[in-house]
Amino acid sequence: MARTLLLSSAAFSWREWLKEHRAGRDFLCLDPGEPSQGPPGKLTLFRGGKPLHWRFYGSLDPGRAPHVLVGALAEMLRQSGSDPIVQLFPVRNAPLVRQMAALCAQLIQPDEIFAPKGAGLDLEGYPVGPEEVALEDTFPAMVQQAQRKAQWLKLIEDCSEHEVELRRVAIEGARLGSAHPAHPDQLAKAGLREALHAEVAGGTLLLVTESEPEDHVMARALDVFHASRAAVVAPSAYENLLCSFARQSGEDFGIGIVKRIDFSVGVATILSTAVAPAPVRILRLGGLRVDAAGRELGEARPWQV
Repeated sequence: MARTLLLSSAAFSWREWLKEHRAGRDFLCLDPGEPSQGPPGKLTLFRGGKPLHWRFYGSLDPGRAPHVLVGALAEMLRQSGSDPIVQLFPVRNAPLVRQMAALCAQLIQPDEIFAPKGAGLDLEGYPVGPEEVALEDTFPAMVQQAQRKAQWLKLIEDCSEHEVELRRVAIEGARLGSAHPAHPDQLAKAGLREALHAEVAGGTLLLVTESEPEDHVMARALDVFHASRAAVVAPSAYENLLCSFARQSGEDFGIGIVKRIDFSVGVATILSTAVAPAPVRILRLGGLRVDAAGRELGEARPWQV
């Protein structure tokens, strides 16, 4: 059978089309906002009705982390059968998203491409000419939010509490963990005695502190740490972030939510679906925040935390 690529639009749904045409083929969902794949914020390869492989994404915005999405696609194509159906994220006529869609299509090398009729997508530049098909309208935004909330509540119900020592894991998806923490003596020298955590990577000083330093203190800190700019983050900014536990190989095995990070002892308290004690080697932090009631609290800006 043919390898099939489905271009998506926020206004239309592939749900009914897939019921009619999937016929037992592997299905790869590259839409992190799709609630039918379980908790959103991930990318999933299905075999039958069960997930065969998934990759944490941590956001509903497909343009937030293109490197993660493309890497996940390459890995899941390797694990899929010879004739998968791949559903892309909603494509917009914006440069980054449009070029991401084209790159994904080049990696997939589909035998056929389908696009929603009436979506107004730019259909040029794909490996094969897309065929437009009539689809049902997607659910209203309120219904989609309710669907995602139900998934978040189920996720929270399936979680147990874990404590993760930050010094024992690699951190991905955030500015935190990009470099070794500054020694308390360095913080004192820079006049940052109230800072809970500091590190420098790529010329940026990350400061985790309850209150932003005064201008003269910040100027001194930048000089001491040889940084050209600073990112000041409150410790509460890490609360409610989506996260994932991954093994050394990069395989995700538990999705959850950050409850809090105690920077004084370097321990993150996390609600995760992983079974304790979890052999976490990589802690992946997302941008979307979800509270204990399943409400989406918005997304942190890329590399804000």
